[in-house]
Amino acid sequence: MGKKAKRNKGNNVEILQSDVVPLLELKYGAPLFSFAAHPTKPIIASGLANGYVFVTQYDPALLSIFSYDQKEKLAQLGENDTKEKKKLKIWKVEEISKDHEPDQKTIDHLWKTKRHKGSVRSLCFNASGDEIFSVGSDNVIKKAHSETGKVIKKVEIKNNKSPITKILKSTTHPILVLGDESGNVRVYDSDTLKEKNFISNIHEDSVNSIVQIVHKSAYQFVSVGSTTLSVWDVRKDKATVTSENQEDEVLSVAYVDPAQGDTIACGMGEGIVTIWKQSKNNLEDQISRVKIAKDESIDSIISTMNNDDCVWAGASNGIISKINTKKGQVIETRTHSLNDEVSFLDLDYEYRLISAGMDKLKIWNLDDDDDDDEELDGDDFSDSSDEGKDEEEEFTGFSDEINKISDEENAWEDVDNDDDEEEKEEKKSGVSRLDLESEPEPEVKQPKSKKPKLSTKQLNNLQKHQHGIRKFDDL
Repeated sequence: MGKKAKRNKGNNVEILQSDVVPLLELKYGAPLFSFAAHPTKPIIASGLANGYVFVTQYDPALLSIFSYDQKEKLAQLGENDTKEKKKLKIWKVEEISKDHEPDQKTIDHLWKTKRHKGSVRSLCFNASGDEIFSVGSDNVIKKAHSETGKVIKKVEIKNNKSPITKILKSTTHPILVLGDESGNVRVYDSDTLKEKNFISNIHEDSVNSIVQIVHKSAYQFVSVGSTTLSVWDVRKDKATVTSENQEDEVLSVAYVDPAQGDTIACGMGEGIVTIWKQSKNNLEDQISRVKIAKDESIDSIISTMNNDDCVWAGASNGIISKINTKKGQVIETRTHSLNDEVSFLDLDYEYRLISAGMDKLKIWNLDDDDDDDEELDGDDFSDSSDEGKDEEEEFTGFSDEINKISDEENAWEDVDNDDDEEEKEEKKSGVSRLDLESEPEPEVKQPKSKKPKLSTKQLNNLQKHQHGIRKFDDL
């Protein structure tokens, strides 16, 4: 893979601008509030501010052919054809909107529908990819077939006054968790969509990101929000670990190696990625930090899944950085946008990087795909238009010992599967990352019970770096 070396004088670190270019770019007619990559197929689900969900299939082989043809056109342009070179993109660009049909040779909508009243706040696939879950500003959770879009079940979130920020389906068990803007977590049975637990005030502000502790327990998750990182169990009524006050908003979280599960990377509001190790201090505080972008925020982060101790981090300045967490260095950068933040990062079924902001999504070529193009100048392709046990804890169902959600019913009792009314939506056809194997990890200790108050500096920082869908008060 060809890269151009640049010098970052502030950090005295060699920053490598990658020559890897996108394979596909999707431009949205309404703000993108959430997206999810299918775990085993070339499919992207997009949730928009207008309530629409698009499930789009792409063909990597045909897109590669298209890119090759575009490179041939670029090579034929003369030295004086500067404007033409800037206009010509060597990757496919497609509009995604309710009134536009894509080029069906390389991409196609499996289905699209007005899924929620208001906006789509968050969505996710299950581990096999045959089901898709979404939640909207209408406080409704919907489970649908990813092949057709047909709604299987739906439920209204009761007594909810705080908008949902995240929804996550366990990759191994029938657990669905949701975080909201008040720092609360709701737990649902993903089969029945019955609410099983409510954990209040995990964070003092919005739940910004959630990851599952796959290697350790069926019940445990890590979330970040406000100025803390928390570990919690879906059967308990409070966090089992709450970190020290970081004096900076924690915006994003990911395991560096989800299968091994010891090291965590977090994106911070002041342009830093912090590194955490469960084996060092039980995640009570960061152990190191990597400076990425001064006066910017790190809104998204994800493992490279390449056994290289690296993560991808997306910043509010539109730059994606590849960070070696052991060396504490940025080793590669890519430009997602010149005028939009990198709000979301994911990997597709073949581990291609996917970056997205409010107006566009890019699926990037694999490094190997670009090895033959190192002689081409990357500037020609720039985006100029824009607590468990030592052994793994076995899942035995939802515990009957959990506190009741209300006085009227015990949320952990077995319930009958009521037949929810299925919605009739527009549909076509379509749907498939395999579950990570579990590994043991040391026991998690109880946290300190008292949470520190936010300082003036922290409050100012929260306001300065407010990001993503929280900018849209009415959506």
